[in-house]
Order: sequence, then C-alpha cells, then structure tokens
Amino acid sequence: MKLLVFLLMMIVIPALFVVGIIYSIARMLGAINFNPESKAWKAALERLRTRMRSQAAGMLVPWDEEMLSLLSLNQSVTKKPGWFDRATEGVVSTIYQEPVVAYASHSSGNTGLLLARTSNKEFIFRIKAKETEVWVDGQPFAVLIDGTLLAAGRGSKILARLESGRDEMQVPVLLGDKTAAAISHPNRTDAGPNPRAVTLLRPVNADEELALLALALLQILKS
Repeated sequence: MKLLVFLLMMIVIPALFVVGIIYSIARMLGAINFNPESKAWKAALERLRTRMRSQAAGMLVPWDEEMLSLLSLNQSVTKKPGWFDRATEGVVSTIYQEPVVAYASHSSGNTGLLLARTSNKEFIFRIKAKETEVWVDGQPFAVLIDGTLLAAGRGSKILARLESGRDEMQVPVLLGDKTAAAISHPNRTDAGPNPRAVTLLRPVNADEELALLALALLQILKS
C-alpha cells in the first residue's frame, strides 16, 4: 500500500508541476497581449476580429438613429472562457431579438481586451484595473476613469458621466450638465424578457450616441 501511494505521488506531483508551469506561461503571454505598442497586441486584435467576423457573418441588422434605444441586454454567448483560452464570443440583440452587436473578448487578471462592432462601427476597449481606454474605428476616442468618460487627447473634455454605482438597476448618464439617459444593469430582471439597455430621456447627437453606446457596451459585456 505504501509503495502504491509512493508511486502515485511520484506521478501526480510532477504532473501538477508541469500544469502549473503551463498555466503561468499562459497567463504571462496573455498579459503581454494587452501592451498596445507590442506586436502581440496587434496579433490579439486580429484574432478577436477573426472571431467577431465569424459571429457577425453579415447578419447584423443595420445601425440607425433608432437602434440605441432598441438595444437590449440580451446576449447570446457562443463561446465561454476556458482554463487556458480566456476568450469569449457572442452577439447582443435588439428588443426584437435581432442581432445588432457582435463581440469578442480576452481577459488576463484585471486586464482585458474587448472588441465589439455594429454594422458600421468597431469599438476597442482596453480594460485595466482603474481605467478603460476606448478606440472607435481604430482611432482613440475616450478614457473611462471613475465613471467619467473623458475625450482622448490633451483637452480631456468630459463626454459623459455615470451618476451612480453599477449595483443600481439603472445608472443615470450625464451629458453636458443634465441627465440625458440611463443605462440598465446587465442583471436587471424587472423589465421583462427583452429589457432595454439604454433609456433615452432626450434626443442625442452623433457624438453623444457614440459615448452612450461605448458606456452601454461596457456595462453589458464587461460584467
């Protein structure tokens, strides 16, 4: 019996050691992928874009001026993160169950890379512990810090501000000096089977719509 236990230990301990090394290397390589100056960053983007293309596949309904208010919290997750592959894929639908946003993401600890696209826009989110950088169609758009969305660049103009924490059923959004919309919490269960992601309190212009959509996508997909 002692001999059997000894033999099992001789097999199990090296196996656990090897698995631990592989897991550590995988986490290290995942972290490297999120350095925007590295080739690995570009490679990670392309891998996620390939995943998104397979999700969208020309099936996304056209995005128009009404679509923001029709965006729902419902998403179809077609791939969940595994032990080594931390990628997630899926599609967000409208309240009429039409596919409207495709997304793919990869996470490593407190750092993450999220891509989402409508029929005419691509959003890239570089998620870090205390802030999230946002690109739209490959161009720097904004940085989200402590609930405030600041325009990219030296001016740091405030584009939008979340007025309460993420534990609320709806988070009011300040555009300018007044509340212009509310973004629903992704776990909201009191709004029926097709809950709206965004409730508009007034008409918004194109720049405001981009800011609201960026915040809504983060609210829906980052959780």
